[in-house]
Amino acid sequence: MTRPKIGLQLKVTVLLLLIGLAPLLVSALLIDKITVAAQNFASNEAARLRVRLEEAHNAYRIAVDTKKRSYGYLADEMAEAAKVASAPEDLRAVVEKMFAAEPDLLAVEVNLAGRPRFEKHRPAPGTGGPTRFRIRTVEREGGTVLLRFAADEDLQKASERLGKTLAEAPVIGEFRAGLPDEYRNRFLLLVGGVVLVATAGGIFLARRFTARIARLVAGTRTVARGDLGARVAVGGRDELGELAGAFNRMVEDVERDRQHILYLQRIGAWQDVARRLAHEIKNPLTPIQLAVQEVVSSYPGDDARFRKKLTDAAEIVGEEIASLRRLVDAFSALGRLPPAEPKPLDLAVVADDLSKDPQWAGKLTIEPPAGAVTVSGDRLLLRRLIANLVENGVHAGERVVLSWRADRPAGFAHITVDDEGAGVPAAERERIFEPYVTSKETGTGLGLAIAKKIALDHRGDLSVSPEPAPTGGARFVLSVPLAGE
Repeated sequence: MTRPKIGLQLKVTVLLLLIGLAPLLVSALLIDKITVAAQNFASNEAARLRVRLEEAHNAYRIAVDTKKRSYGYLADEMAEAAKVASAPEDLRAVVEKMFAAEPDLLAVEVNLAGRPRFEKHRPAPGTGGPTRFRIRTVEREGGTVLLRFAADEDLQKASERLGKTLAEAPVIGEFRAGLPDEYRNRFLLLVGGVVLVATAGGIFLARRFTARIARLVAGTRTVARGDLGARVAVGGRDELGELAGAFNRMVEDVERDRQHILYLQRIGAWQDVARRLAHEIKNPLTPIQLAVQEVVSSYPGDDARFRKKLTDAAEIVGEEIASLRRLVDAFSALGRLPPAEPKPLDLAVVADDLSKDPQWAGKLTIEPPAGAVTVSGDRLLLRRLIANLVENGVHAGERVVLSWRADRPAGFAHITVDDEGAGVPAAERERIFEPYVTSKETGTGLGLAIAKKIALDHRGDLSVSPEPAPTGGARFVLSVPLAGE
C-alpha cells in the first residue's frame, strides 16, 4: 500500500502553526492561575490597607473634633474670666496665661456690657511654607468674646482626602476585580493575532520556498529524462539561488561533455577508418606508379602520338598518386594522433615556435599579453593545433593574428586566431569541425577535426566565435586549462 505523500509546504505550515500555538496554549492555561493569584494578593493587600486607612481617618477625625472642642472650651473659659474680672489687669493676666498655654491662639477680643474693652494679638504663623494655616474664629454671646486660632489646614485637607479615598475604595475594588478577565482576553487576542500573522507569513514564505524547490525538482527530472537543455530559473541570492546556479552550470558542463564525448567517439571511429584506408591505399600506390613507369619505358616503337599518350597518362597517374599520397598522409596523421601529455607550458614558447616557421613569414602577427600565461598542455600537440588554425586562416586570407589571455576566474586561457577571410556562416560553425568537411578544393577536411580533438584531449574546447574578428574574418577561439587548474 502506497503511503500518502505529504508536501514540504504542508509540513512547514503545520510546524509554524504548532510553534505559534504553543505559547498561546501555555498562556491560556497559566494566565487564569496567574491572574487569580495576583487578584487574591491585591485583594488581601487592599483589605489590609483599607483597615489601616480607616484607622488613620478616624484618628484624623478625632483629632480635628478634639481641636474644635478645645477651641470651644477656651472660648467659654475666656468668657467666664471676662465676667468675673474686676480690673483689666486681672483679665490681662488670664489672657497672658492662655497665650502661653495655647500656641495656636492668635487673638483675644473682649467687649462685654459694663466692662472695659480688651484685646490682645500676636502674629499668625503664616499661610505658606511646608505647613499652611487658616484662621478659625470662636465667638460667645452676652457681648462679644472672640478668639482666633491658627488651624492646621494640611491636617484637615489630609483628613478630607482620606475620607474621599475610603469612599472610592469599593468602586475601585469592583473595577479591579473585573480587570483580570479583560486583561486575559486582550492578552489572548494579542497573542492569537501574533500567531495568525506569523502563520500567514510562514505560509507565504513556505510557498515561495517550496515553489523554488519544486522548480529544482522539475528541472532535475527533466535532465534525468535526457533533456540537457533544461535550466532552472530560481531567483534570490540565498542558498537555493546558489544551488540553482550550480545546477544550471552542472547541466551545461554535462551537456558540453556529452557533446565532446560524442565528438570524440565520432573522431575515434574516423581514426579507425583512416588507419585502414591509409593502409589499404598506401600499399598499391608504389606498384601502380612503377607499373606505369615500366609501360612507358618499355615501349620500343617510334609512334610519337602513342608515346605522347603514354607520357600524358604517366603524368596524370603520377599526379593522382601524389594526391593519394597526401590523402594517405592526412589519414595517417589522424589515425596516429598521439595522446596528450599535458605539462606546465608558457604559451609564448608555442608562439615563438610558430614564428620561426618560414612558411608563415610575413603572414603571422603575434600579439602577446603583458604577462606570462602558463597552461597545462602538450607542446607538440598544441603547436600542431595552432599551426592548423594558422594554416586555415592563411588559406582564408592573407594575414593571421594570434593572441591569448588568461581568464583566471574560469581557470582557462583563451587563444584567438583571427583571419581576413570571408568568415564562417552560422550554419557551418559546428559542422566545420567534422572530418572531411572543407570549403577548399584541395583540402582534406581533417585539419580542423584534428585541432578539435587535440583541444578536447586537453580538456579544453575549440569553437568559432559568433562575432567577426577585428581583422574582418573568422575568429577561432581555443580554450586550454591554466596550469594548476
